[in-house]
Amino acid sequence: MTDLMIDRIREHVAAETVPELPLTDVLRRGRRVRRRRAAVRGGLTTAVVGALLGGAVVIGGAHDKTSFSADGVTSSISQDDVERVAAAYRTGGAFSRGHTLWFSDPDFSVDLGVTVQLMYYTADGVIAGVTNDVRGDARRDYVYVGTDGSVRRLDLPGKVVPGADAQADRFAYVTRASTGFEVHVVEASTGREIATTGFDAPYTWAGWDVPPIGLTGDYVVVGVDGAQRVIDWRTGRTAAEVPGVQLPSVGGGRALGGELEADVLRLGPSERLRSVRDLAGPGDGVFAMNALSPDGRFVLTSTTMRMLGRDGQVIGYSDGRTGEDVESPVVTVTSVDSGRRVTLPGDGFDYGWTPDGRLMRVDGRTVTTCDGATGACTERSVPDGPGTIKMAGKYLGS
Repeated sequence: MTDLMIDRIREHVAAETVPELPLTDVLRRGRRVRRRRAAVRGGLTTAVVGALLGGAVVIGGAHDKTSFSADGVTSSISQDDVERVAAAYRTGGAFSRGHTLWFSDPDFSVDLGVTVQLMYYTADGVIAGVTNDVRGDARRDYVYVGTDGSVRRLDLPGKVVPGADAQADRFAYVTRASTGFEVHVVEASTGREIATTGFDAPYTWAGWDVPPIGLTGDYVVVGVDGAQRVIDWRTGRTAAEVPGVQLPSVGGGRALGGELEADVLRLGPSERLRSVRDLAGPGDGVFAMNALSPDGRFVLTSTTMRMLGRDGQVIGYSDGRTGEDVESPVVTVTSVDSGRRVTLPGDGFDYGWTPDGRLMRVDGRTVTTCDGATGACTERSVPDGPGTIKMAGKYLGS
């Protein structure tokens, strides 16, 4: 595991009820960062791990066990708005602050009456993890929020992390079975389970009860030990074993795998379509963070690492290839089909996605979306309010 995973888990602990992770063992098994960079960041890493272990037990803040109730939902979306909201959602994504979830435009909002923690895209709405129990003692609820303003509670375990398909009305999650695990595929808008299939594989690397999962088209991609297992959820058959232990990054019938998760694979035949490994440079021990867009058209690559202070705040950046300080980090966006590349300011943790593969970034109360093909960006402002804005389109939340 690299510092990428530490940062992802740290973000996740602040937003998700999860078991405490055995970070010492995980780091021992997976760290691949060069020793000279480890020495530079040694004190900082210790602080990050300490924050993680503390945060996994008590996040802090008021202890309010209020759960979701449909009676608390209000929406600004009228029947006349439905088509416009659906179109805006595809290009502008979804984001939230506190109880309120917006579909791209600040005029298109749904107030859930309970705090939104996590959001995952489906074709016509989002799966939202909600709870006001900030200490993580109570079961988290999951709800489906449609672009028509409808809200429906979903009956699924409170500690799972679902994988959703931004191109379909479906999501999936994993549970333990008497032997091995079970994958559950659910129709998002109705909550109806449409497929259940079992599998058995060794899984120890992430420390959660069940392995992480991604869903795209006919396939689920499960991050087990030593590989990602690709399963056709309609038949239950294993389609492939993709090298690379990681949080699944999937979309448009494609997935990332291989060294540094730098190869884009078409699922089914497991054909390699493109690699972005060159962006990390030659040699072992280099750092690169890659993420696939929800439609599978683009790969976001960041080769800068965050340096965190003892309070968990970013105090600087270093180059994942050389270990040198970086004043103004940038990310590279690669078109899978054409290979064309554009750069955008920031590092990989700054960005999420919209359902149609645009990059999304939040700065204060400004939400920016950028075209992955041209780099052209547009901005919109969210009304003032308490708390920070969270983006959908990131596996472990924002």
